[in-house]
Amino acid sequence: MPLADASVDLVLQYTVFSSLLDAAFRRRLAGQLWRWLRPGGAVLWYDFTWNNPANPDVRGVPMAELRRLFPGASIDARRVTLAPPLARAAARLSPSAPRWLNALPWLRSHRLCWIAKPSDLPR
Repeated sequence: MPLADASVDLVLQYTVFSSLLDAAFRRRLAGQLWRWLRPGGAVLWYDFTWNNPANPDVRGVPMAELRRLFPGASIDARRVTLAPPLARAAARLSPSAPRWLNALPWLRSHRLCWIAKPSDLPR
């Protein structure tokens, strides 16, 4: 995209990186998003944390990789979505089961992150 460096306050990323299987391309895209951000800007990130064994065309993005993709960023991360296959199976047993299972963070497969670019970085 023809955006100038340090020209945007917010970039939204919704299940894009889990669909990119090439690690080098992931790094290049993260670098481009970071360049677009003004100091003090942020990436709002929502993506898988684990690989999906039923879908070889996606790959989860663990926190360690997220930190490597955005070095120097302040990352506030929360697991927010019960793994969809688990939620569907639980709902067949009881409509309230997914809500109870969602209370267990390790069963949540997606992460919502606020990835902030420090305001003291040079443009």
